[in-house]
Amino acid sequence: MSHVTYDGEPFDLGHGITLRSTYAHLFAANMMAFARATEGKHHPAPWRAARGGFGYDIEAELATGEKLPGGLSADDGVWLIAALLRLAEYAYLMVPVISDVSFDAAPTSKQEPVLRPFEIEPRILHAGGDQVSRLSAENLSWVKSVWPRTAELMRTCPPLSMALRAADACTVQGRPASALLTAWGALEELFAPSRAELRFRVSAHIAAYLEPVGPKRLELFKTVAALYNARSKAAHTAQDAEVGALLQSFIILRNALVRMVDEGAVPTQAELEKRLFCGNSE
Repeated sequence: MSHVTYDGEPFDLGHGITLRSTYAHLFAANMMAFARATEGKHHPAPWRAARGGFGYDIEAELATGEKLPGGLSADDGVWLIAALLRLAEYAYLMVPVISDVSFDAAPTSKQEPVLRPFEIEPRILHAGGDQVSRLSAENLSWVKSVWPRTAELMRTCPPLSMALRAADACTVQGRPASALLTAWGALEELFAPSRAELRFRVSAHIAAYLEPVGPKRLELFKTVAALYNARSKAAHTAQDAEVGALLQSFIILRNALVRMVDEGAVPTQAELEKRLFCGNSE
């Protein structure tokens, strides 16, 4: 993991996954060759170093188990835990590489480590200040408590699986308009699978889900409806979206997902309508 640090004892996340403190600097320099290679051989000299490339300080690592909840692969298990940490607090966290050897063992390992790029595109959100954020025991405990049931929920509820991946994808640095459409595609899937009267239905259901009856619910409804207009503009014009609209939409999607993960359930349309018209009482 990069852009965060961890300095505690190894933290057991359950099901054979452990978070550990480590340190490695992963870097890749750009090199250029100027003649075609013959089959089975390297490109011939001259070679030239070029500016650019990338580098990451890795200060925490996840060691994964083999059999994970929800039928997750090891890679998907790493992604889910990273995605939940991003939802919890560390939206800028990255997992740049997966290694078949722990970083602590790599310097003296008899086998040459095999590194696979995993997340190398920067994100639009950054930690405040110059200090690298420390993973807190509170956030790690929350992830430990929710990730196994979230894995099962992703298996049984495709809309939640899609929404989690969409929330994680829309903060990758790129074109704000496409990211905004990704976020709103997830919100529509969760809160209005019917395509009728989308703007009102999605806005009303989100407000009813996230706020109790009262002025704050109405305020959130108006905010979401305005953001839906920004989504429509991104979908139907050539103009790029404002980053502010993307961030507001991401926060709403994030808040909804955190609640669903905490409750271990995705509300049905009947439940959303009951909240909307009957309040939050059972």
